[in-house]
Amino acid sequence: SVKGLVKLRQSARRRRELGRFPVEGFAEIEVGLAAKTTFPEAYCCPAFFRDRTEEALLRRLEATGATVTELGKDAFAKVAYREHPDGLFAVAEIWELKTDRLSLGTDPLVLVLDEIEKPGNLGGILRTADAFGVTAVLLADPALDFFNPNVIRASRGLSLSMPVAAGTKEEIFTYLLKQEIRILGSSAKNPRTLWEADLKGAAAIILGSEREGLGSFWCERLDEALVIPMSGTADSLNVSVAASCFLSEASRQRRDG
Repeated sequence: SVKGLVKLRQSARRRRELGRFPVEGFAEIEVGLAAKTTFPEAYCCPAFFRDRTEEALLRRLEATGATVTELGKDAFAKVAYREHPDGLFAVAEIWELKTDRLSLGTDPLVLVLDEIEKPGNLGGILRTADAFGVTAVLLADPALDFFNPNVIRASRGLSLSMPVAAGTKEEIFTYLLKQEIRILGSSAKNPRTLWEADLKGAAAIILGSEREGLGSFWCERLDEALVIPMSGTADSLNVSVAASCFLSEASRQRRDG
């Protein structure tokens, strides 16, 4: 029902109960299909289509087993969370964010986000992580629902394809140790600048919460403390901006050797 779809969009508890979450938009659903996301249901409103081969995308959804239902404009506008919807809305199955689902390969670049709270920030960081070749993103004690529609929207659907796992700080730390990955983080305690650090090889970059920065748990366990060189009066950066600084430098070093 329309009411049920709206509740699925609005309520993390409802998403957990049903084991499903909404994915809105042509590009986002396309990313999900490429990533083998399971879509049991899809909804469309041709009045909102933008002539981007929507019919072909719906056929692809049906071919994977999705049931496709057409909605009127008013009903679809209630279901959609975008101001200007494109007429496509799907329901996907939730998967477990477990580290044993990850396959890191050789010399992985891992990003760890500690106590991240804002879905929009996480989505933006996932786009950045994808752009700079991050192997996996680990969420330590996240204070949000990974399947929140704002994560999907801000990531342009890349939350469906980026390898992501979540756990407690202790679980994430133990995993990194087992994988023999160096742990690097932004800390004012005896830091080197980001430009001086060696970010090649197996490395994990830890970023702290939006409010508190990197807490004592991680600061005490860093293999190396780093700081982003800044020349203005600001003493900190938004976590999404900090992620861009770290990952662009790591990508440059790995590309240039």
